[in-house]
Amino acid sequence: MFGTLYGSGDVVSTSYAVATIATLALAALALVGLTWTSSRWRVPLALSAIALMAAGLAYLDAGKLWLAQQQMTAAMRYAGWFTVVPLQVAAAYFFARCLGPVGVGVFWRITVAAILLVLTRYLGDAGFFNPTLGVLLSMAFWLYILGEMYFGSMAEWVRKGTRPVRLGWFWMRLIMTIGWAIYPVLHFVDVVIGVGQAPAVLVLYNVSDLFNLITVSMIVLAVAGQESY
Repeated sequence: MFGTLYGSGDVVSTSYAVATIATLALAALALVGLTWTSSRWRVPLALSAIALMAAGLAYLDAGKLWLAQQQMTAAMRYAGWFTVVPLQVAAAYFFARCLGPVGVGVFWRITVAAILLVLTRYLGDAGFFNPTLGVLLSMAFWLYILGEMYFGSMAEWVRKGTRPVRLGWFWMRLIMTIGWAIYPVLHFVDVVIGVGQAPAVLVLYNVSDLFNLITVSMIVLAVAGQESY
């Protein structure tokens, strides 16, 4: 998309370009961070970097499609979410795993819940069943993940960590609680009200994705760096 000229007024193209550059640049930063962080933090940091790279590639492809057709479908966004959301949840698990032996069952439960979170909303959007049912099921899986993060064994081990670890976990949970809450709202506007993939909706999705993904990934990097020095 960077070889195509578009006007400053094309906010959607600009948001895709910013999202692509930001996610790929911060993915590179996270990968470089693997060289200065201790070995115990490398798994959550690597997962965060891969999530950023996957998001960057998805934004690049979506931006090209928008420039070519000046329209978008929800399928393009789900193509990225199917990879990025489970990776983010897995990074949160291994973040807590750095503090103690959190059971592997927790990993599988929250990872499967993350996949189903995206899948149910996608199936609703695609018309396989009622879209409202899809988003309600998606919210149920999201709330299950939050329950594990607030009340499960991950939270118990994090409470035994250092202050930077506890603060990092606090902000990660807060972002995955408040930041992720924008998606059911946008789904309601997009599907239930019937606005569709309008430019304003696309920009809000991009800004939300960018904030939620980048902030969580940089928290992992910041805590890992703090623990190393």
